[in-house]
This record gives sequence, structure tokens and C-alpha cells, in this order.
Amino acid sequence: MAPIARQQERPLSLPEYALKASNSSRFKNDPKALQVLRFGFFGEVGGLLSSVKKAERDRLEETQSEVAAEELGDALWYLIRANSILQFTPDEIGESCLKVLRQRFKESASPVIATVNFRHIDALINSRRQEEGSALRGGQLGALAHAAGIFCNMPDAQLRAGPTPTLRDHLGGLLAELALSCASFDLHLEDVARYNLEKTKSRWPGDEREFTSFFDPESEFPRYERLPRTLKMDFIELPGRNGSSVVQQLNGVFIGDRLTDNSNEPDDYRFHDVFHLAYMAYLGWSPVLRGLLKLKRKSNPIIDENEDGARAMIIEEGIATWIFNHAKRRKFYKGIKEGELEYGLLKQIHSMVEGYEVHKCPLWQWELAILKGFEVFRELRSVRSGSVVVDMTNHQLTFHSLTDKNCV
Repeated sequence: MAPIARQQERPLSLPEYALKASNSSRFKNDPKALQVLRFGFFGEVGGLLSSVKKAERDRLEETQSEVAAEELGDALWYLIRANSILQFTPDEIGESCLKVLRQRFKESASPVIATVNFRHIDALINSRRQEEGSALRGGQLGALAHAAGIFCNMPDAQLRAGPTPTLRDHLGGLLAELALSCASFDLHLEDVARYNLEKTKSRWPGDEREFTSFFDPESEFPRYERLPRTLKMDFIELPGRNGSSVVQQLNGVFIGDRLTDNSNEPDDYRFHDVFHLAYMAYLGWSPVLRGLLKLKRKSNPIIDENEDGARAMIIEEGIATWIFNHAKRRKFYKGIKEGELEYGLLKQIHSMVEGYEVHKCPLWQWELAILKGFEVFRELRSVRSGSVVVDMTNHQLTFHSLTDKNCV
């Protein structure tokens, strides 16, 4: 969803944005960080051009603004992080940006601003624009792409020369092109920057990681409508004439039906309920398990109908199946660490649960649930039977053999 104007909030300064952007940086100790950031900036600009082309082909004007907000925000992130490595302060690049824009609009120089905020930049552009943004869009995106290409192809010797005025002015010019490109989509750079911070915090929170609160707190729902904060589910594989199947037991009682792979090619999907347990452990959410365990929140008819109903269960099963097919082509995510799962995958999942309570869970929380779920799934595939222990309070999912006496 494209960002909306937030003029009621205090202005977002470039130093504040730079500080928050650094929290989500994965290239802090990478000797090739500058090269990665430059290529990343160029890639986001290229992605913007490609997306605009497709949106124009399909005549989706609203989609163009939504796509532009995300692509331009990502490009801003790469630019500000590169600016830090090149040893310029955010205010230096901000003041240089204002200087470039004043020259572009043939405006006389103004006193230096101590702390530049994005609203200074937006206000300068909005007060000087004479045409509708869409009328200038093609030429402006071309100018942005040209400037991005120059930055991407700058010789290393020029970059290693230190924070020179020429390099500073080029970075300021890039920020100006980004701001003008935002205006061509009727977007404010400040809103795009805020939107980008929300996105990166959801995906790479740094030290600010905090799990979403339970969706069935004790203060609102009785015990028989709350997911158990600890749970041990036994997975037992059984032979059969038509192939193996898996049954589940909770406290010695069979839960659900026997499961097979339901596939022409065996892939152990019969163990897939471990993913629902992972959603329970790391998201505090699983309409499927609520149904199996008879824990639907019937005391609240709206929640019972919508959050715990058939549609929510279908969405959860759909997510589990879709991710499984994606993971199957990637060795069931073996070797993939936190922070490395594709952003597009997580974003798609988030869109699938829009309008439901679990949409509050940030992307990093979804990634944790997915990776930990597949970690236990791989253990089940290896041993074929075992116990999966859920600890919702401490957000843990662990595997134990059925003979492990330490299993709770």
C-alpha cells in the first residue's frame, strides 16, 4: 500500500532516517559493502523502471504509485547507507540536495540549514512544480537512471579519494533525482522514507525485535478458548498397503486424521502439521490447530466466525502448502539463516493474511516461524517419528525422539 501524507507528524530528519536505516543494515562489516550498496541502488532504480513499464502496459495507475513508493524507498536506503560509508553526514547530502534543487529551479542560494529534514526537500519541490507529475515522469525517471548509472560505474580510485566536494554534490544530486521522481508519482519523499523504515524494521529489526502479543490473552478469553502455552505433539509414521501415513497424538489421544503425502511423488508432506505448530510457537496463531484442539474463541462471535473460521483455516493451509513447494526446491531451507529468506516470499505471505489478526506479526516473525518449522521438519524426515514441543511463552519449537525422557 502506498504511503499517505503524514504532515501531522513531526518532520523526519535525514540524520534520524540514517540512524534507523543503519539498524537494518546487513553490510556493516562487509569489505565489499560499498560495491553492494551501489549495485543495490542501481538495481532498485532498474526495478522501478521495469515495474512502471508493466504497470503502464496493463494500465494500472494506482499500482504504479504503490510500486514506486517501495522501489524509491529501497533506493533511498541504499543511497543513505552508501553515503555513510563514504563518510558524509546526512546533513551534508541533504544540504547538497537542496542546493541542486535550487539551481534546477533557478532559485537564489539560501542560508545553510543546520538539520535537514525530508519536508524541506518536499516543500521546495512542491512550491516550484508547474506541471502534473505524470507529465514529467518519463524524463525524470530517465534522469534518475542516468545518475544512478554514473554512481554505479564510478572508479574505485575516485571513491577512495575521500569525501570530496564533487562526490558530495553527486550524492546530493542523486537524492534530488529521487525526490523529483517521487513527485512525478505524486508522492512525498518523507512519506516514502517513513514507509521504508516501517518495511525494513518489519524485515530486519536489528536489536528492536519484539514478538507480537498473544491473540488470546488470559484477560479476554477463558482457558478453554486459549491455545496451550506449552504442548507436546507426537508424530508417528505407520506403514500401510498404499504407503506410509502419519498420525498425531496429544497426551495419548489421536488428533486429526491419518495423513499421507497426497502426491504422485513422495515428499513427506505427511509431516506438514509441524508447520502449524511452528505458527503457534512463533506467531501465536493457528486457526487449524484451534479447530483440531476445539479451542475456537466462541465467546466472541465475530472472532469465532472470522479469525477462527473456515476461511482462515484455508488460508493457513494454503500458506503451508505454498511455502512447502517453495522450500522443496531449496533443500527444505537447509543452510538458510535468519535474514536470508526472500523478501518477496514473506511479503506475499503478509498479503495473504491481510485483514486477519496475524497480519500484525512482522515479516521477521514469519521468517522465524518458517525456518524453525522446516528445521524440525527435516529432523522428522530423518527419524520418521518423534515429539514436537511447542513453547509459546519463550517462542520455541523443539524436536525430541519418542524415547527421550527429557521430553516434557
